[in-house]
Order: sequence, then C-alpha cells, then structure tokens
Amino acid sequence: MSNARFPAGMVQRALDAAKSLGTIVSVELVRGLPSPVYEVGARSPGFVELGVPCLQLIQALLGKIVALDATWSSPGVDRDLPFDDWRARVQCANGVGHFELTSRAEPAASNLVIHGTQGELRVDRARLRDRLARERELPALDAEAVRLLEDIATAAEADRTRQHARFPRSERVPFLVTGASGKVGKAMVARLVADGHRVRVMVRRIPETPVDQVEYCFGDLGDPAAVDRAVEGAATVIHLGATTRGGWPEHRIGTVAGTQHVVDACGKHGVAQLVHVSSMSVLDWVGSADQGPVTEHAALEPRPEERGAYTRAKLLAERTVAAAAAGGLPCVILRPGQIFGGGIPLINGAVARDAGGRWLILGDGKLELPLVYLDDLIDAIVATVTKRLTHGEVIQIIDPAHLTQREVLALSGSTRGIVAVPRPIVFALGKLSELPLKVIGRTSPIAAYRLRSALARLHFESDRARQLLGWSPNVGVREGIRRVSA
Repeated sequence: MSNARFPAGMVQRALDAAKSLGTIVSVELVRGLPSPVYEVGARSPGFVELGVPCLQLIQALLGKIVALDATWSSPGVDRDLPFDDWRARVQCANGVGHFELTSRAEPAASNLVIHGTQGELRVDRARLRDRLARERELPALDAEAVRLLEDIATAAEADRTRQHARFPRSERVPFLVTGASGKVGKAMVARLVADGHRVRVMVRRIPETPVDQVEYCFGDLGDPAAVDRAVEGAATVIHLGATTRGGWPEHRIGTVAGTQHVVDACGKHGVAQLVHVSSMSVLDWVGSADQGPVTEHAALEPRPEERGAYTRAKLLAERTVAAAAAGGLPCVILRPGQIFGGGIPLINGAVARDAGGRWLILGDGKLELPLVYLDDLIDAIVATVTKRLTHGEVIQIIDPAHLTQREVLALSGSTRGIVAVPRPIVFALGKLSELPLKVIGRTSPIAAYRLRSALARLHFESDRARQLLGWSPNVGVREGIRRVSA
C-alpha cells in the first residue's frame, strides 16, 4: 500500500458504525507496510507518513493523544525494509489505542477493531468493497502528536545506525558479492571464504550469525548510494543480485536499475573485474527452436515483455553490462543454465508440476533441460576470476549431459505417475487464457508466447566454458541429482 491514507470509505464506515458501540474504550489497527521505492525523486511513505492517518483515526475515536510509545523489529519477513514491524501504544484522553505497521500483513491490508462498552466492531478492507466516493476528513494532528511520531522514527534510525556500526568496512577488499543472501550468493561466499579470501557482501539485513572473514555492507541494489558504498574499495565484484519476485516495477528497480548502479560504481571506483551472472532466459527460445545448437551466439529475446518480468529485466541488465564492456569496463558475462542444489529445487515448473500425487508434464517430457549443479556453477565463477576475463566475454555454464524432463524425474528416484499434457492442448489453453485477462488489461501468466518459449525444442551446446575457463563439471548433473534426491 503506497498511499498513506486508508482505503476510501473505511474511515467513514468505521466512525458511523462505532456510534452503536456505546463508549469506545480501545482501538486496534493493523496496516501493511509498502516496499521501499528507490528512484530519483520518489520515496515510499515511512513510519511518520503511515503513522499520521493511524493517529488521526485513533484520535477521532478516543480523543486527544496524550502519549505515544513504540517498538520496532526486523524479523526478516520483507528483506527490502529496514524495519518490517512497528508496534505503537497510543494513550488518549478517553482510552488506549494500538496500531501496527507490518509486512506480515497483505500489502493492501487495513484491519481495524473497535472495542466499546456495548460491543465490538471489526472492519477490514475486504468488507468494504462498496467504498464511498469520499473519505471523511479527519481532524489534523497537533504539533505535539506529530513530534512524537518523528521522535520515534529518529530513535529507530539511530538504533539502525548503531547496529550497522558493529560491522566496519575495510578500505580494500578482494571481493564484493551482491545477492549474497540468496542460495547462489551464500554458496559463492562460502567458497571464497574456504579459499582463504576476505569477502564483502551487500545484504539488506543484519545477519543473525555473522561469518568470519566476511564484512557486511547494508543496502538495496535499487539505492545507488548504497551500491556505491559497497563497491568502493573492492577489486572484484561478483554481481549475483537480482529481483526474483513481484511485478515489473520491482524487477525494473532491483535488477535493471540495480545492475546500472553496479556498473556505474565499478567504473567510478576502478574495479579490476565485474563478473555479471546473467541467465539463459535472455535468449530467443522460440526463434532458436529446431535451429541447431544454442550457443552464446544465439539471438536475444525479441519479445521480452511477453516472456515475463524476470526475462525482461535480466535481458536489460545484460545489455547494460555489455554496453559498459564496449565502453572499456573490465567485465565478463556468465549465463548459467537451470541451477539446482544447495537448497535450489531440482524439480520446478520447467521439469514438472505436482498434480495431486502425480507429476504433470507440459508436452511430451522430451525437452532437453540446460541443467547445472550449484557447486559446478561456483567452480565456473571462480575460474572466471582466476582467468581474469575482462573483455565482455559471454559464456554459457551448462552441464554437457543433455537430460530431458522424463530422465530427470527418473534419476530423482520418484515413483509417482506422470501425466503428460499434449503440446497442442497446452498452447490452446494458453491462448484461451489471454482473452478474459486482456479485457481487464492484464497479461496471462500462461500466454501462448510464454508457453511456446517454455516448450521450445532446444539443444544447448557450447565449449566456450572449456576453452576460456578450462571448466568442466566436477560433480555433474547425474551425481548432483543423486545428492539432492538422497
């Protein structure tokens, strides 16, 4: 919920209905926290902005605000927020109010409970679909109430600064890893530490258990100042960070703008090497079908908006790095295949879907999968650093074993039955799904082009990793599947 005000009609309904409760003695209010926006000239509402309408509503029900106390915490529900839980107690002239700002509620949630001497009233947004055209104007807060909110926000920020101060940053460090809180990032950091290196990581959260030889720099890739602080003094930047959830605004800020910020900071601070980890999804899967081996020279996706926010963002991010390489930035681009291991599941939508105890496969189950085991990917990244590739080389990291969907399921040891949905039926259902969503201005997640890309018959082949990195899988997908299935 990016707007600090309540949904239209909620306040009016609550105040009108509260008249039947007798004397109101307490009020409880929960609001969802919005994710932060990192764009020039834009910012998300913070504790003060969101707290003002909460206090206005409580004041309208319980009278003048006398005192305000609050606590804040970071249970890690939303990694984008510095604090994702605020709880406040409001002492008023006629009773006590409580309000909570939390990322644990649905982002659009506004839930209100009013306790009176003759009953209780619960109001939530779901029950207010018949919103009134205008929200009732509430009396403004006096300067003292606003100051109480501001004092709490200032204290929380000071607390955060003190916590961050426990993690000093070195002037020079051999490695910076972005996206270090993800599965690949954690494996990358663990490998570098095991090899005896000191590593700086860019993360959003203070770690519960800090790792020796790791220094922590806090911030979000969408925040250019935070990225600049993280990159400064790093010799090699391994850029793994990217948005993996949400819609296009989240991907645009976290992946596209985030990569631009990394590139800008690397150029500014004279980084010796940027290792950008891209994705095989940037390729034109539909156009490459039945056209021979898919190598690094395959065409890029011409219709990224139809493939989805992730593909669209990763493609723009890779183009940003490629343009920087052409301008002289020392960098290399890796395109890993479908990663599994280390907590990343082997069986996902590209392989099969759970259908009530059986596996549902889209198509005939004979599609080749560009698999790579996590440990082998980490070996490839290390080799990229060791070889000091810095001329914008593009390298696919894919295991040479060409396993199909059915072969993966068989090697996983699964005894479930398999239901295969013929390709014509899959494409027809995808086309049908587009029509009703188009009427309301939305794109189908199973639109025909997206399904044609997912089910494109491709044969992935490349020896660039072997030629440029001396890389071949040390574990391999067959052993990797055995390990994750054990």
